[in-house]
Amino acid sequence: MNAPTVRGSNGAVQLGKLLGKGGEGAVYEVVGQPSLVAKIYLRDIPAERAEKLRAMPQLLTPKLAALTAWPHDVLYGGGNKVAGFLMPKIRAHDVHEVYGPKSRQKIFPQADWRLLVRTALNTARAFAVVHEAGMLVADVNHGGVMVSADATVRIIDCDSFQLTAGAKTFLCEVGVEDFTPPELQGKAFRDVVRTANHDNFGLAILIFRLLMLGKHPFAGRHLGKGDLSLGEAIAQCKYAYSRERAITQMVPPPAAPQVLVAGQEIADLWERAFSPAGMQPQGRPTAEQWVFALQKLEANFAKCSSHGGHYFARGVPCPWCAIQLGTGASPFPLPMGAVPPVHASGPFSLEAVWAQITSVPSPPAAQPATASATAAAPSPEAQRYASRRRMLSGFGVLAALTVFAAGIANGIVWVLSGLAAWVAWGLFRAITPSIDKEQYRQRKMLAENELRSLSDRWMKEASNQAFEAKLNELRRQREELVKLPATRQAQYSRLVSNREAAAKKKFLDKFEISNASISGIGPAKKSMLESYGIETAADISRNAVLNVPGFGPALTTRLMDWRRTVEARFRFDPNSGVDPRDVADLDQQIAQQKRNLEDSLRRGAAELHQIRNTILSRRQALEGPMRSAARSAAQADADMRVIQ
Repeated sequence: MNAPTVRGSNGAVQLGKLLGKGGEGAVYEVVGQPSLVAKIYLRDIPAERAEKLRAMPQLLTPKLAALTAWPHDVLYGGGNKVAGFLMPKIRAHDVHEVYGPKSRQKIFPQADWRLLVRTALNTARAFAVVHEAGMLVADVNHGGVMVSADATVRIIDCDSFQLTAGAKTFLCEVGVEDFTPPELQGKAFRDVVRTANHDNFGLAILIFRLLMLGKHPFAGRHLGKGDLSLGEAIAQCKYAYSRERAITQMVPPPAAPQVLVAGQEIADLWERAFSPAGMQPQGRPTAEQWVFALQKLEANFAKCSSHGGHYFARGVPCPWCAIQLGTGASPFPLPMGAVPPVHASGPFSLEAVWAQITSVPSPPAAQPATASATAAAPSPEAQRYASRRRMLSGFGVLAALTVFAAGIANGIVWVLSGLAAWVAWGLFRAITPSIDKEQYRQRKMLAENELRSLSDRWMKEASNQAFEAKLNELRRQREELVKLPATRQAQYSRLVSNREAAAKKKFLDKFEISNASISGIGPAKKSMLESYGIETAADISRNAVLNVPGFGPALTTRLMDWRRTVEARFRFDPNSGVDPRDVADLDQQIAQQKRNLEDSLRRGAAELHQIRNTILSRRQALEGPMRSAARSAAQADADMRVIQ
């Protein structure tokens, strides 16, 4: 393709090599000006678009120049028509390649979450500069921000900005569904005057996707009737990570980070940005508010003690270890060539460390006090009652015999004897203390419950269980450390055996769905796929795709056909060895595992001492209450037995 002839405000501009071509225009090098490129439109542009471009160079400020790819000069072709413009040459990557986990590992293989946070912060700063200048990005999308290896950010496609020059406002006539706020879903952009609040929705989407491993905030499983497309979910404000799940009826996709990954403040900002209240004027967090919150996050990183590549917001458990545990893969790599930490105690010696561990004596054997081991005599009150009850029983038998004998001898005597027995019974009851048996039963039950509760606490807090469990854990770790060389060899053997499968996966991973042209699968569908962990041809399987909302048999078949087309180009070299990167990854993992085991064993003796001291302390605290409870239970039992 021959470069067209164009001229700028200072005369002819010679175009060089074609760098890229899209639906709207082509980008060329500029001969003699290596810091600039020329965007040349493929067809004549409307008069209003041309007027807008002529106005833009006069609006350029130093801040805009630092954070955008602002047009520096307008280029004209034949007939004095606007043919394109000059802009800075940017050596960077689409933000989509940064927040997509697989694409990020290709372009920035050693990047961790700190790079994503810094990219989000710089993106918010760039939006703040645009808004401060009285302009809007308007067409916020996954390809509109470019990111360098140091997280430097530039906003591109500035010719689509909404801006005012003089008395005229130039609107933005384009937008993408998955970044369009709910109040603009389905509207014709050419008639819409956008506001900063609309921009702030797209900015919140970008920040969410950067900090949440590429997940889209509205991509999730609808618990109501039928699946929702991404546009429908946005239009209905069905934020998949909302605290109001009973209202949104949405749940996040599998293996998604918790929304608190960046801390409560940022989670609250996302809730505001994506809730129905955000549609109100100035309802969403501004770019400046995002800058403030992300600066605070950046000053409060925590580093995982188990994985050297895991950074996250201080105050929450490591979210990346949780994802690694669930998926078997870490979203961030171990640092290459990481030097094992030097411990104050010097080089690690398993023999010496294990000798320290085994020198810690276990707590002496001890049994908690129990009611069965405590002798108790019935209380005087219960004994008096039992004695008088026996007397009453004897008197009753004697009276019955007397009445019987008298009845045989003489009826009058029988009547008098019966009356005498009744009077005697009343007198006996009057001098016998009243004892409520139910009260004694309740006393016995409460005493036994108290003793049982204290016994349970003893087993949890004062028995040797915790000490033995920790010692067994240390034994397992010692054995794992000893077997680590054999473990490494076994894993390496698996790498050798699986060379072809690994090579095919790496080949398929080169083909990203975001860059593919697949009928019926546009940007919103691709965002949904990515949110469900399907980024490349290697991720495509029938079951995985059918699990994504909005993907039925027809779309699944198209994706499977595309994967087969890509896979047909794969050729395996049987003489090839194991990929050195896989070996390096294995060695990094083994080294990290070795450091973790050594660190845990180093702490073992101190932790056993602490557990032992805690057990002895709890025994001392529980011993008195348990003896008292045992005595009470034994007394209650003895009383109940005597008054039965």
